[in-house]
Amino acid sequence: IFVSHDGAKPSPEASIFATRPVEGLIHETRVPLLSASECDAIVAEAEELAAARGWTTTRHGNFPTTDLPLKELPKTLAFLNEHALPKRIYPMLADRFAGLLPDADGRCLRVVDAFVVKYDAAGGQKELKPHRDGSVFSFNIALNERCEYEGGGTWFAGIDRAFAIEKGHVLAHMSGMLHGGHPITSGTRYILVSFVVIQGYQNYAMRLMKSVWDH
Repeated sequence: IFVSHDGAKPSPEASIFATRPVEGLIHETRVPLLSASECDAIVAEAEELAAARGWTTTRHGNFPTTDLPLKELPKTLAFLNEHALPKRIYPMLADRFAGLLPDADGRCLRVVDAFVVKYDAAGGQKELKPHRDGSVFSFNIALNERCEYEGGGTWFAGIDRAFAIEKGHVLAHMSGMLHGGHPITSGTRYILVSFVVIQGYQNYAMRLMKSVWDH
């Protein structure tokens, strides 16, 4: 159910900390991991909270997003922790990045930040400038239909290409890759973003993250 961009997993014989080719560093699901109703529930909870207190715009330093952290969205947080992560997303990451993990089943993976992002062409945030995330792996889940906005997607400098995924689909990549939120030109785009670390392997994780800085 996954497609790698652009190629298969890295060769297990390759040095983990050598400068890595782009093959196997970006993965996109072929089928949705979240249902339409699950996506709608996440957007509804976020918009309900935003109507009461607004979206945050200063949480991420030099590269802030218009977002709401999942710790303030209890229903979405429970769904992620109890269902989406252990049953769908962690297994996907463990499979796709198997050659890079210190354990085979992904038990070392932990989300350290998760948030719902809103891009709004009508006066809101339209894009996110190129940056690197401060984690090992990153993933985003499209929460609304692709036809509801123009443009958008996650752009990667190493291949000069943006990936705009369909509702419920997941795009996962190495966090150290230079990437950004491609501008939307109309409509509204919602995504759920998560930053993932390798728990208990801090030095290894830091070296792994830096191994893709050429991308």
